Amino acid sequence: MTDAPGEMLALVPLPGEHAHEYARLQIEIELRKAAIADLQADRDWLERTLTTFAVELRGRVGALRSELSRVRHQVAEYLRRIERLRESDLIDPEQVEREVAEEFAERLAAERMAEEQAAREGQRIAFDKPKPKLDPEIEAEILRLYRELAKRFHPDRTRSHPERIRRTDIMLRINVAYSDRDLLTLQEIARQAETQEPIATVLSDLDRVNWANRVVVRLNMQITELAQQIELLRESETFEMWQSPDQSAQSIQQVERRVRDRLTRERDRLDSAIIDYNRLVRRRRLSHLSVDRQYAASPGE
Repeated sequence: MTDAPGEMLALVPLPGEHAHEYARLQIEIELRKAAIADLQADRDWLERTLTTFAVELRGRVGALRSELSRVRHQVAEYLRRIERLRESDLIDPEQVEREVAEEFAERLAAERMAEEQAAREGQRIAFDKPKPKLDPEIEAEILRLYRELAKRFHPDRTRSHPERIRRTDIMLRINVAYSDRDLLTLQEIARQAETQEPIATVLSDLDRVNWANRVVVRLNMQITELAQQIELLRESETFEMWQSPDQSAQSIQQVERRVRDRLTRERDRLDSAIIDYNRLVRRRRLSHLSVDRQYAASPGE
């Protein structure tokens, strides 16, 4: 066919069905990568914001809660002393105090150990599954191959439109492999490059579609996971308190007031338990003193 005398039109092969599908999947991959970046930014911002708010809250009520815990511990200890004294009329109050003190020291140590263990396990919720740590040499090789391949196949390093399309396809595979820390795939791409194999056409159109579908599935799972992480943050008590800027300060004040009220009640319980214990000790000592006097006054003693 000619467009003008002596001029021949070039015949351009039409892309097949799978080529169209692969092009569509490439767009889907890029859209999902953009969505993941947005979700990660939202998640990170929300984490930082809630952490800042939690630190402020802890600064206002942390000391009060520590004091509340200490007073509750003392209440339980005095109630245990009273219980032990009532078990027998012969038991010595000083012995009770020593035994109960040892008992509660062991209990407190166990509680602290459990709290420390829980803190270590829950220092940070696994909002984002970290990539497995690889051997430093493998990490270095992955980085070296990535830089080498990116330099060789970057689309901006050619003016040919078909070559740019080919390199874009290759760079997509390189970027995904690097993100997944997939050394084997990077090595395969590098091997093909060394043997001058046309990397973009090594796979059939159907194979490329299948590969792209697997990438889409993986990215969809990552999107779902990030959305769940954000939802967990939004369901937290900290978020509920923070979500209204106008109510944040009021919420902290309410929490502080509730803790102070609980502390006041526990201090009242402690005072009552101390009074009951001291009264019981005095009665016990007076009773023992009376018995001793009776023995002393008895004939033959």
